[in-house]
Formats: sequence, structure tokens, C-alpha cells
Amino acid sequence: MTAERSEAERAESDRRRLWQLAGLGLVAVVVIGIWIFSVTSGAGNPRPTGGSPDVYPKAVIPPASDTSLTHAAAQAKCSLRTFPSYGKATGDGRVTYRTNPPTSGASSSHAAADGIYDDPVSTTQVTRALENGRVIVQFAPEVSEHLRGQLKTLVNEDPRHTILTANQTDMPFAIAASAWRHYVGCNTAGPAAFDALRDFRSAYRDRAG
Repeated sequence: MTAERSEAERAESDRRRLWQLAGLGLVAVVVIGIWIFSVTSGAGNPRPTGGSPDVYPKAVIPPASDTSLTHAAAQAKCSLRTFPSYGKATGDGRVTYRTNPPTSGASSSHAAADGIYDDPVSTTQVTRALENGRVIVQFAPEVSEHLRGQLKTLVNEDPRHTILTANQTDMPFAIAASAWRHYVGCNTAGPAAFDALRDFRSAYRDRAG
């Protein structure tokens, strides 16, 4: 084998190796691109299940008795608040909200679908749902299974444009309902608190903007 031929073979081998590395790099770029799309588009996020019995066991609640939101909230010692709008910016990264639970602010481009969730929905998707006029009934992750079941019963009384999910913002309430620029939060669950949640839904559903 001549020195010229050996050099040519080495050059050809180097070219093949470069093409292989370039091909691997292209595959990596495609895979990363797919991953970024799945994160920013909301792929893989939880979907409403209707409330699985192991997460929301069957439970009864007192019948409605107080149709005055302010009176029911006061009786239950719930916090009933109204806020200005803190904007409607779109963003899926780390977001800071000025109310807890959020009542406006940065949100995902994808709103959470109506329904009952076994797994918590991202706060940015919940906030976009608020912007679309939804009411979010939510509970602290540590509440009892019985209380979760009671909330499912309450939501199913009138489920239109309502979402039930665990809260993800460490809110200072056991249970709450939020709408665009409003929330009611309660630390005890009794007849008056359930009435407050019902009345809040009736007062603020479909009233975003």
C-alpha cells in the first residue's frame, strides 16, 4: 500500500466519521425540538377524569340553603375578595402571582379543560381558564379524601364551565373557588362553606373580562 493511498483512505474515513457525527447531531436537535414542543404546548399534562373513586370517594353534602354569597361566606368565616386585573400575559415558565389562589396574571396559551382532575393542573393553564370565564374549585393537597369527595359532589350539582383540582400555589385555605379577579377561600367545610362555593360559582361563572 502506497503512502498516498493510505492517506486517502484516512481522509475518507475521517469524512465518513464527520458525516456520522453530523447525523447524530441532527437527530439530537430533532429530539430536543420535540421535547421543547411537548413542554410548551402542554402535551402530557393531566386531563379531566370525572373524578376517580380512589381520589374522590363518594360523599354527601348538605343541601343548598343560603343563596346570598356575602352572607354564606360570612357565616362560614370564608375570605371573599375582589381584585384588579393583574394582566393577561402569556407565559409557561416560572410565574409569580399577586393573589393566592391566582385570580389573574400570566397564563399558558392552553387553558385547562372543564372537569374534575385526579392529578393537579398547572397553575398557568388554570389561570388561562379563569380568563375564559371558568370557575376553579380547588383544595389544599392535604385535605381528607372525604372532603375531596364532597367537593366532587358539589361540582357535579352544576358542572358547566367548572374545574375541580388540587391547588398548586400553597394557598392559605383548605378549600377555595376562584374566578377572574375574585376568590372565596375557606378553612372549614360545613353547610355555609358549601353554600358560599355554590353562590360564588353562580355569581362569577362566565364573567371574565
